Amino acid sequence: MISRRVLLLLDVLCLAGVLWCGVLIAGLLRGQTLVPTGTATAVAAALVLPGFTAGIVTNRRALRGRRPQSWFIREVWAPPVDLPRWGLAAAAVVFLAFWVAGLSAIAGISQNLRPGDPVAHDRQVRHEQRFALGVLGGVGTGGTAMAAATLVRRRRTETVHLIDK
Repeated sequence: MISRRVLLLLDVLCLAGVLWCGVLIAGLLRGQTLVPTGTATAVAAALVLPGFTAGIVTNRRALRGRRPQSWFIREVWAPPVDLPRWGLAAAAVVFLAFWVAGLSAIAGISQNLRPGDPVAHDRQVRHEQRFALGVLGGVGTGGTAMAAATLVRRRRTETVHLIDK
């Protein structure tokens, strides 16, 4: 089980990764490559993926009611329903923005680059970077929401346990 402090740290890192992706995509949309693609995606992945993994791992729920047909399934993954509605709506809007940024980048990627055309090559690199950052930003948005939902659920259950004592 991941402690609350570690989960909070991973959630903040994931949020930092989302902001990193958002700032870099905004620069790419203005036509500026702020950081080389390798560095941008490596930093984004290092910030986003641990928090996303923690969000997935901690959002499991024990099965209740009818027993599953498979004997080895004891828990199922649950969406981040413990967040308030405004939090879910904000996460959905940010996820949609990253999704649109990634898909529009795919539409701009060219299969046939003219050799020796530096402008076309630079545009191609910007589209590829925007696609990668769009995917990682969307993953980070989901990870941030899931980890935050776990933190909200744990705080709620700890409060209930304190009241019961």
